[in-house]
Amino acid sequence: MKIKKILPPILVLVIFLIVWSIAASLYGMPFLLPNPLEVLQAFVSDFELIIGGLWITFQEALYGYLLAISIGITSAAIMSQSKILERSFYPYAILLQTLPAVAVAPLIVLWFGFDMLSVVIISLIISLFPIINNTLLGLKSTSTNLVELFQMHNSSRFVNFFKLRLPAAIPHIIAGLRISAGLSVIGAIVGEFIIGSGSMGGGLGVMVIYAQGDLETALVMALILTATLLGFVFFMSVTTLGHQLLKHWHESEIT
Repeated sequence: MKIKKILPPILVLVIFLIVWSIAASLYGMPFLLPNPLEVLQAFVSDFELIIGGLWITFQEALYGYLLAISIGITSAAIMSQSKILERSFYPYAILLQTLPAVAVAPLIVLWFGFDMLSVVIISLIISLFPIINNTLLGLKSTSTNLVELFQMHNSSRFVNFFKLRLPAAIPHIIAGLRISAGLSVIGAIVGEFIIGSGSMGGGLGVMVIYAQGDLETALVMALILTATLLGFVFFMSVTTLGHQLLKHWHESEIT
């Protein structure tokens, strides 16, 4: 059974690598399109450098993600308590989603400086909205019959929220966390692109800029693949957590 689950993605990966190798050989310009072996060699030769950048980007993405979770769930919980609150604040959450991070980055740098904090804030801005939106949707989608049952027992607003609405919203919250998991890494990379560093000793985004300037395309691709794997690890961690929370009672995870 496990083989049937892992075999299809492995076959897709093998086909992708074959097509990539053929395209690189036909193109004939390694500095523009290196083959997979050259990318692997770049990863091995610059392993310590890449791991150092990965650690920095991981911290930036993680801090931004944790801030997005705390702010997003809290904001959605507040807005779910009143239609007036939702109509008052939800439009600004939408504006936050449409806010171009590249355009406001100079202001963020001006306010918070050329350091990790600015990158964390950009990661927070990019990853916040899906958590707010999905959490609010889940809190508003509680079964009417269950709400009326709690009302019949004269349950307080506190009990109603923590024993009914919040548990029922967990599938929606997990869905929002999955989306934002990858976005937090994207936000960290974008922040590094914008803010930069005085040397190549920054995160993965900074290293991509310097490697691109030196025409080290194989290293650029190795860095991009490393950032992609980081986002995948974030996503799978949230997916595993969601499975553990839902596997005994929600249809989406019951095997």
